[in-house]
Amino acid sequence: LKHCRFSAGRTPHRPPAPYRPAGDPRGHTATMGCFGSSEVVPIDDAPEPEDPMVKLLEEIERLRAELRGEVPKLRTSAQKWRYMCTTLDKLRHLNNHLGTDLANAKEMHDAFVYHIAEQDALDLHEASAGFGTDEEKMGKVVLGRLRENIILTDQIYQKRYGKTLEDLVRGENQTILGMLGGDSLSHFGRFLSYRTMHPSKRDALLFRRCVSGWGCSDFILIELLSTRTNAELKAIAERYAEEFEGEDMVERVKNETGGFGKKWYGKWVDTLVEFDRDESGQVPDDVEGLAKQLYDAGAGKWMGCDEQPFIDILCKANEETCAAISAAYDALEDSKQTLIEDVEKKMGGDLEFAVLARLRPKLDFFAYRLYKACKGWGTDEECICRVLGCLENGEVASLAARYDEMYAEEEAPFNSFKTMIESELSGSLLDGIIHLLESLPPKCHWDPKATYEPKAEVAASSFRAHLEENFDDEKAELLGGTELHGPLKLLNVDEHFLTPGYDYHLDCNRPQPEEYDTSLLDAPNPEDPAAAKEMIESLQNAITSVQQETEKNFAAVEGSKAMYYDYSRDMRHKDHLVGQHIVDNNGMLEFCAQRDADAVHEAVEGWGTDEDKLIRILCSLTKAQLARVDQIYAERYGKSLREVTDGELGGMFEGSFKYFMKCAMTPSAELDAELLVESMKGLGTDDALLCELCCTRTNKELEAAKAIFAEREGKSVEEWVEGDTSGFYTTFLLRCLQAKRQEGFADERLAKAQADKLHASGFGGGDVDEAMILKIMVPASEEQVRLISQAYQGSYGKTLADAIEDMGGDMKRALVARVQDRLTYYATVLHNAFSGFGTDEKATARVLGRNSKADVRRIGTRYEELFGGSLRQAINGETSGNFKKAMLTYIYAEGPGAPDEAVLDGPADDAPVAEEAPVAEPAAEEEAPVEEPPAEDDGPHEVDSALCANGAIAGGTRVKTQYTEAEGGDGEWYTGTVTKILSNGTCSILYDDGDTWTGAVGCVHLADD
Repeated sequence: LKHCRFSAGRTPHRPPAPYRPAGDPRGHTATMGCFGSSEVVPIDDAPEPEDPMVKLLEEIERLRAELRGEVPKLRTSAQKWRYMCTTLDKLRHLNNHLGTDLANAKEMHDAFVYHIAEQDALDLHEASAGFGTDEEKMGKVVLGRLRENIILTDQIYQKRYGKTLEDLVRGENQTILGMLGGDSLSHFGRFLSYRTMHPSKRDALLFRRCVSGWGCSDFILIELLSTRTNAELKAIAERYAEEFEGEDMVERVKNETGGFGKKWYGKWVDTLVEFDRDESGQVPDDVEGLAKQLYDAGAGKWMGCDEQPFIDILCKANEETCAAISAAYDALEDSKQTLIEDVEKKMGGDLEFAVLARLRPKLDFFAYRLYKACKGWGTDEECICRVLGCLENGEVASLAARYDEMYAEEEAPFNSFKTMIESELSGSLLDGIIHLLESLPPKCHWDPKATYEPKAEVAASSFRAHLEENFDDEKAELLGGTELHGPLKLLNVDEHFLTPGYDYHLDCNRPQPEEYDTSLLDAPNPEDPAAAKEMIESLQNAITSVQQETEKNFAAVEGSKAMYYDYSRDMRHKDHLVGQHIVDNNGMLEFCAQRDADAVHEAVEGWGTDEDKLIRILCSLTKAQLARVDQIYAERYGKSLREVTDGELGGMFEGSFKYFMKCAMTPSAELDAELLVESMKGLGTDDALLCELCCTRTNKELEAAKAIFAEREGKSVEEWVEGDTSGFYTTFLLRCLQAKRQEGFADERLAKAQADKLHASGFGGGDVDEAMILKIMVPASEEQVRLISQAYQGSYGKTLADAIEDMGGDMKRALVARVQDRLTYYATVLHNAFSGFGTDEKATARVLGRNSKADVRRIGTRYEELFGGSLRQAINGETSGNFKKAMLTYIYAEGPGAPDEAVLDGPADDAPVAEEAPVAEPAAEEEAPVEEPPAEDDGPHEVDSALCANGAIAGGTRVKTQYTEAEGGDGEWYTGTVTKILSNGTCSILYDDGDTWTGAVGCVHLADD
């Protein structure tokens, strides 16, 4: 049989149809046997053998389609990851900024508080000195401060004068029981004593008074038990045992409140003294049922009252529950009166008072007590003194407002708290209470400092919860595709900051996701199976790579969300505290400045000048505080502080004292302008001073001084310098005066190259390459100079400063000023001023008076490190009189600080060391202040991980950085290991070749290996 193999018109790669006999189920029917004739029929629709390239090309198209679908996912994930990385970078930066500002604000806050307390102690001492007592002055201090302020003033007063404020108020050393129990004190004295005593001691003595003598003062006892917290009552019980030879306060109270006719009242008190009242603020669900039980036990009974339900339900209930039960009681169908009215109707005596003390909110109860103390025959001054004397100032203001609401319908004078007090009291007690009501707090509000942290925690937690609930992946993707330069942008947050000034521009150092390489998608189809298979493999690898990268990005985004929430929470927490401290500091700055301005006027008013008072006031203040005092003094008295010191100070031996006060009182820019004139005016040039001014000041300081100089002298500083100097020295100074130093920049690799170039430019001897020295030394930051010096010493065995010694002349002086960090430079100037015959008092006064307190202390630390003895010892040995006293007070006395106090850079391992207590040889009121705990260090600290340019790093992570040509490098990438990561967004790397580097985490990339 022949097979039909006709193939014309068929698909080239389709095989011919096979022969099938008739009857074959797969083809046509066979009608004859095997030896007979049969019909041969080709089967045209049967599949031909397929060309392998068809399937390969189909697979390529399928894989390309899949890859095209994966690429957008990759871009989406990359954009989200870029948004998260950039946002975390910005959050890290802002947290560092806020942390620094918070540390400065806290330092300033503590300094203000201490300064106010010091002056308060002095005012109280003056109020009680001599014949009689200045009750008005005493009352202004004791009644115009928070308890936290009074505690600090008490510590200072004890340190200086050997007795407590309580002793001061009591006068002679009488017993405490005599003070509170007898008539040994006026009502005003008792009022002040309540505010000067420690709360637990005060209340322990009040408890003792309640249970002493004939009977028990039950109303005062209930007042104490109902208005103090569980913790306060436990502290009172402990203090009671300490004061009264171990006596158990709880047992004594129980013994005094039981007895005939007081069964239920005794049970009520027995329940209260367990000190476990509910303070949760939560309200039970069945308040209606509880209200019905109280109704049935009281007003619902035809006769009598069932007291036990009232004890069970109300005695330990919190204020919120009592209010809810009262509201539910009023809504009962059967109740015709309020719960309080029914209690007054059905109960009586001490139990009624106790129940009402629980039902009424604290302020309502105190308002009721004061109303009763004034209404009717006579006035209960003791009750008024006790209630108001035991409350904080803010609580008194709220109490007065609540009284006015509750008794607005009463007839005058009882319809107003103030008019009622004015009608019932007189003399010092009335003046004291009015001052308590009307006095303005130093920090502009009455919130205790202890409330700041809890409030910040609430704000931070709420902010974090909002971010978690409103995280938007689509917005993250959208923002990740933009430039991302600008202020912080969190997702679905309208107001990022509570405190102004932090919504500033921040650059994004994360590049846009690179466009995916589409060469595989756009390449022509392969022509042979081998090439096709190779392309399929490439496509499969590309898809896997894209999917893995996408998955990695999405996983990184998910993994970074916790950091996103935590960093944001920390930011809001710090932001809240910074804002609170700024409000406080602004208020206290104004309060202190006004009081100090008046005190300065008192010191210079009349015949002669109280120089000790001037020193005590002015030299204890920071530059920021001095600036405000100067402004207020000029407004009130028509002179600046500089004019006051210039006019009032002097004498044959007081020139240096006056010069120091000039340096301390004059704003830095104005002083530098004056010193520039001083360095070049007249015969000759003071090159040491000129080099100090041109070579050690910051860019900002130079620009400010130059502007003032030009305005005053009619010529630029540069013109004066050109006229008073010559040669390379002139060129170097003029370049420095351009104020283009690269402040903050440091690069260890570049420093090594620069050290070699300086050595070849004359630092190592030989010809001087002035151009190279100018190119390196003028723009180099203090940090970079330090690295250059270290590299120079490593290569040539000496520091830059040692190499400069061989140069000589004025150029040597200028280079030394440029090479040394400012702490070292100033410490050296002071050492030279104290060395040899006599003392250069002008240099001493200039260095100490011109710099801030914080920087002067750091200079003192550096001085001791370099030269052995302390700066205090040197000043004590080399100076005398008011000059010495002023400098020691300025350096060591505690005064309000300012956020920008410390500006000087120091050596690498510079760390401030605590100095000794303030000024020697003080008068009684000038004794050393009480030491305060050190401020919390909120500086950069080591962290476990951070986000680099393309992922997360931790200690030990393999990374790489590029030594760019812009930095003077070769453009190559160098690989190393992370050794340290800091909270300020920097990390340290040990490279494989042994070099080290510290810089921004954003410049670091994960290594290929």
